[in-house]
Amino acid sequence: MSVYPSANPIAPTSRWMAGARARESERGDRLFYDPLAAALAGPEGFAWLERMESSAGSGGGPGLYAVIRTRFFDDFLLDACRNSGVCQVVLAAAGMDTRAFRLDWPSQTQVYEMDLPEVLEAKDEVVEEAGAKPNCERRTVGVDLQQEAWPEALLATGYRPERPSVWVIEGLLFYLTRAAVHGLLQKVSALTAIGSLLGLDVMNRGLFFSPLAWPQQAALAQHGAPGLFGTDDPERLMAHHGWEADVTQPGEEGANYGRWPRPILPREVPGLPRGFLVKARRS
Repeated sequence: MSVYPSANPIAPTSRWMAGARARESERGDRLFYDPLAAALAGPEGFAWLERMESSAGSGGGPGLYAVIRTRFFDDFLLDACRNSGVCQVVLAAAGMDTRAFRLDWPSQTQVYEMDLPEVLEAKDEVVEEAGAKPNCERRTVGVDLQQEAWPEALLATGYRPERPSVWVIEGLLFYLTRAAVHGLLQKVSALTAIGSLLGLDVMNRGLFFSPLAWPQQAALAQHGAPGLFGTDDPERLMAHHGWEADVTQPGEEGANYGRWPRPILPREVPGLPRGFLVKARRS
């Protein structure tokens, strides 16, 4: 498998996430199974995962967060398609995600994977070598989500904004500036019909100020991918762009799966690094 070159320092984080999914897939009590993850991670992804885990110390680390997040949004997407009649699924910053291949989608489901062209090409190389076939109608859209023209590229592949859709923006907002986050959400809102669904994850501001998170922040910065955006009020962020949000912290009910090792303190307790898993409906 080739290692994709990219001027975008966020792109290689997709291999690290694939490494976390590959390791989870080896467990007897796994929360999902991703047979392509190890090949998609490659040595680079596993090495990065080890460095990030060592910087996190004990207590689960970013690998467990990625696993909880994956299962949470797996369930969210399948529920939207099975119980809400949604056929259009958009995975923004899809990276090395393989949901098109490993989830049991209802018939007529169309999955749009958006990411940098070099990322999608590297993934397709692994998929083709493995002979994997999608369980849906899979369409790839090679774009930079920080550029203005990506909505036109999505529309050109057949996406219908007047129809209900479900979106997931996973592992991206943390690396964007505040202006870029708002620009991205504004475009998503313009492309979604009333009643459409959106899932995303976001970190809080405490992550930037807590000494507990400094080693991981330093490790990301060394890779050229420092964290830039966080919010303590994801509900307000989503409402600003026309979405009604339900927010869950990893480890809380609905995002625990018997695996989260630490007690979850209420959001009112200040100064702690937190992650938020958001499910929202277009209002």
